[in-house]
Amino acid sequence: MSSDPPRPVRHLKSQPEQTPERGSGRRHWTQRRGEARRTQLVEAAVTLLKTHDIDAWSLERVASEAGIPLSSVYHFYPDKLALLVAVANYYGEDLAVTLRKPYRLAPESTWRDLLERFLQRAVSWYAATPGAGRLLIGGKTPPEVKLADRQHDLVLGSLLEEVFGRYFVLPQLAERTDIFFHAIEIADLFLQLSMIRFQQITPAMVRHGGIACAAYLGEFLPSFLPPAVPRGGSG
Repeated sequence: MSSDPPRPVRHLKSQPEQTPERGSGRRHWTQRRGEARRTQLVEAAVTLLKTHDIDAWSLERVASEAGIPLSSVYHFYPDKLALLVAVANYYGEDLAVTLRKPYRLAPESTWRDLLERFLQRAVSWYAATPGAGRLLIGGKTPPEVKLADRQHDLVLGSLLEEVFGRYFVLPQLAERTDIFFHAIEIADLFLQLSMIRFQQITPAMVRHGGIACAAYLGEFLPSFLPPAVPRGGSG
């Protein structure tokens, strides 16, 4: 699943206290250059993951793809694993942006319909982002990357709760955020099983994951939830 560069500092001779310390301009430039190189390296790894498994490339290949000296790569990412964790964070943020976009629901839609749309949007994102499947839910995912992905699943659980609350009046539940996090983990497990067994996310496994996820949430949510807002949006 960048920020605008800082405005240049204007030197005012009449106000010496606002003049930056000697060398601070170079530090800022160095920081911006460092962030740019980090971004280049992550983007290069993302490019390689589109067509190559995790174990089919090295930091040397990433350096070549990014056009950055290998010695500089080690300055930002001491090993391939550190880079993979950064890429996992990149994917997690991108997926969250996709899932946060509005959903179009009919007036008679239930929370189960919204859940289906939410999960299908995630599946569509994986289909359009094949490297994410290889890294996050493939059979070769390192434990450190799995941990980073679990941390992003906490974010996605809160996001699922937010999306449900956007369209329905949710009941007050103890540990409600944990409940939605567990629902995300259940769906994620079926996607992982699909990748491990079939090397792709299959419609059948998506269906089974949706059934399991809805059944779990159904233990806490009533079948009918009153709508929170008029239905509309896109997606």
